[in-house]
Amino acid sequence: MANISDIIEQFILKTLGEDQSVDISRNELASFFSCAPSQINYVLETRFTLDRGFVKESRRGGGGYIKISKINVEDDNYMNNLILESVGDDLSYKRLYQILEKLTYEKIITKREADIICASLNDESLAMPFTVKDSIRARAFKNVLTTLLLYKED
Repeated sequence: MANISDIIEQFILKTLGEDQSVDISRNELASFFSCAPSQINYVLETRFTLDRGFVKESRRGGGGYIKISKINVEDDNYMNNLILESVGDDLSYKRLYQILEKLTYEKIITKREADIICASLNDESLAMPFTVKDSIRARAFKNVLTTLLLYKED
């Protein structure tokens, strides 16, 4: 059985459908699912992120409307933002895996490329103190993404 976060995510994705954006009300959604608005916030913050191909715009007042927009992942600005902002200075293995899932789903990289990157940047490969591991992973992943983008097929 799916948990409430999965159900809310699927509902929003279904509502979005083929459209590029959708406006939702936090309070209306919370009422519909009989949950706290903080549960809606959690889903929005963890499931509708830049690395998953979404941008959110919050609108204050009037019930807390939020606009969720799909990003064209083939746009170079998306990839630049992903490399510079989403990856950041530190990158956990879990977050690396989520980004690679999205890039594979959008056919920006192959599953083979994603598997190679995962194997190269997993915790066992980066056998070093925890305090520097995520920083090294972020720098290496940015370099790998930049190189892959240079060779992407048109």
